[in-house]
Amino acid sequence: MYRLRIFAQNLAIFLSVVIDIGAILAFYLHRSPVLREYFPSYSFMPHYILGFALGLLGLLVSLNLYRRVRSAWIITIVVQFVILRLNFISTQRFFSIGSLLSLIILVILGLTYRDFSRTIDRNYAKRAVFLGFIPLILAFFNTLLSLSFLKRDYLGNPDVYSIFKQSLHFLFTMDIRQAHFNSHVHGFYMVGLIIITWICVMLALYYILKPLVYYPILSGREKEKAIALVEKYGQNPMAYMTIDGQKSYFFSVTVEGMLAYTVVNNVLVGCGDIVCAPKDAARFMGELVHFSRRNGWKILFMDITDTMRSAYESYGFSMIKIGEDACLHLEDFSLKGKKTAKVRANINHAHRLGITVEEYKPTEKRDIKIENELQEISDEWFGSKGPELGFMLGGLALENPLGRRYFYSRDAAGKMLAFVIFVPYAEGEEKGYMADVTRRRAQVPNGSMEVCLLQAFETMREEGVTWGNLGLCPLANIQDDEDSSKVTTQLFQFIYENMNGVYGFKGLYQAKKKWNPSDWQARYIAYAPKPFSFSYAYAMLKAQNPKGINKLILEKLRTKIEK
Repeated sequence: MYRLRIFAQNLAIFLSVVIDIGAILAFYLHRSPVLREYFPSYSFMPHYILGFALGLLGLLVSLNLYRRVRSAWIITIVVQFVILRLNFISTQRFFSIGSLLSLIILVILGLTYRDFSRTIDRNYAKRAVFLGFIPLILAFFNTLLSLSFLKRDYLGNPDVYSIFKQSLHFLFTMDIRQAHFNSHVHGFYMVGLIIITWICVMLALYYILKPLVYYPILSGREKEKAIALVEKYGQNPMAYMTIDGQKSYFFSVTVEGMLAYTVVNNVLVGCGDIVCAPKDAARFMGELVHFSRRNGWKILFMDITDTMRSAYESYGFSMIKIGEDACLHLEDFSLKGKKTAKVRANINHAHRLGITVEEYKPTEKRDIKIENELQEISDEWFGSKGPELGFMLGGLALENPLGRRYFYSRDAAGKMLAFVIFVPYAEGEEKGYMADVTRRRAQVPNGSMEVCLLQAFETMREEGVTWGNLGLCPLANIQDDEDSSKVTTQLFQFIYENMNGVYGFKGLYQAKKKWNPSDWQARYIAYAPKPFSFSYAYAMLKAQNPKGINKLILEKLRTKIEK
């Protein structure tokens, strides 16, 4: 039933766009002998202008109607009634193709009005109302002039109500004959009033169509609140990403909790799990779902854990495995054995070359030389790998490192070769660090990166840290999931097996597998409403590529050609 309702609404929106285009082109299309029957023939040019204006208005509204904005629904209903009346005036028939299309739109939108629930900001609504009063003021102004200074040229009924009604008529229909002046001298005056009226109409439309969107983080205090919540409830290794970069935030008003998100078209993309106590997850989800419905958004959570699964599924979310985090239990971690032979060989090679590792602590003392070297390696890295990804990946964050840890390697001559940036997280009482950023120079000896990771893990183990997390292996082992029979999972599996030329899924998995992780922790996406569609897939790509998917593709092609 839901799919049928959405299909009917999208059909109504499509028909509305068709009618709007027809209204815009009516003056030209009516001249065609073939199309003359299907488009209205107005006896007076301003009717074509009015039809053009209403058609343009309809096109501007259509996008917001698709996003289920309540004000767009109201405007569409009004516009379709006006177009229906214009069709009747021009054809003198109630049943015509244009009238039938308008009736279909009115019926569908009328029956499904509850779905168009996305509200507008009150401040914008006030501005729209103010602008809406200006045409009324202009009509009243014209009424006073018609009874005083322009009385000699006014030929209509001298009744105040009649003049006011005629003024509104010519202002909105653009028919200056309705002004009833006998002199063409006042033409500029009337056209000026009409222009001002329609400017106010368009501005009011602009404000009334701006949907209600909260951007709660507006102050340093609220930023500190987000950081405190992450430090208290951030069980997901991705939790630290929520306080990094350009994100919007939703705070609960009933429990301690928040979600960092971005919006791609009509999809709210959440960065990792909701950040709250597990016992409060269901209540937080209720607030979030209500917020999203008011804005007309679908919801997609990326890179989430099993911890909040019951809360997601209780609100109808589908969960699909999208990979695994490679985790090392540091207390038991060792490079002994055949499985870690390659890592051990690379590290021994680095040690023979005199490569050393140090930890940089910017919160204790800043070092411009080290930071310039980190930036230099990053620039070189992106020059060969393509544009920097965002949203789910952090950056250097040297201006505000918070709890990040920086480990870097140098050769015997003192040149920095590679570095790793770790972000903290906690699973209950067990503390962990995830390797968020790993970068190296283009030409470095084998083992330059491995020694950074080894030194970091050994240091953390001495500090009592439980987990060393090598990060996500996208699409790895998704066939082992209980829902592996789903079409979406099968599609992801096909991508993993056949699209390694675009992204090195298997290479990344093997690079982390060589460390012999003690625990492969499943990661998921969760989305609602069902089914998984192109809008979700596009949102996943766009959220992580803020500079544009086209640029990402071009960069991939460039690197392939250069190789």
